[in-house]
Amino acid sequence: MANSIEESIRSEFMRAYAKERMDCITVKGLCAAVPVARTTFYSHYRNVDDVLEDVEDRLLSGLAEITERVSGGNLPHMDFGVFLDETFGFIKANWSDFRALLVVQPDMRFITKWKSAVKRNFSRRYPAACMQPNWGLLAEMGASAVIGAYTYWMEHPDASNVEDAKHLIDRTLAAIMASI
Repeated sequence: MANSIEESIRSEFMRAYAKERMDCITVKGLCAAVPVARTTFYSHYRNVDDVLEDVEDRLLSGLAEITERVSGGNLPHMDFGVFLDETFGFIKANWSDFRALLVVQPDMRFITKWKSAVKRNFSRRYPAACMQPNWGLLAEMGASAVIGAYTYWMEHPDASNVEDAKHLIDRTLAAIMASI
């Protein structure tokens, strides 16, 4: 029961987040829309920002699961094409949430967490590169490029297709890694 209540709260929160500014979303409004008593809301979350953070963490957890499943824990030998296919599939399956957090009302905390996860994966995939000068800058550029590509695709779904985006992400990361 608790999971369905939390899911209802998260879903209603993301509907509101896609339409109005974060500072206009209230516990009272969410509870009326779900509908759920405020005491029930507070037994699951402290405030609306907790709901947003729960959504962020669930999306990032889903992306991390893809990384682990596709790599089998061995990132240097991971099939990057399969990884991109599954990542794009996950984003498509959660389109409205990703679009709200990246395009409609960019959530810098979510973007920063995602970039940190991408940079950790770079470090695991290219462990020797971590000792190179400017590694931090290169990792930041790579993470920003990847998230920027997903964001552009979501902003312009008719002007960019998945295959083109995957190809460009692969080429961009290859160019960054070639500079090491």
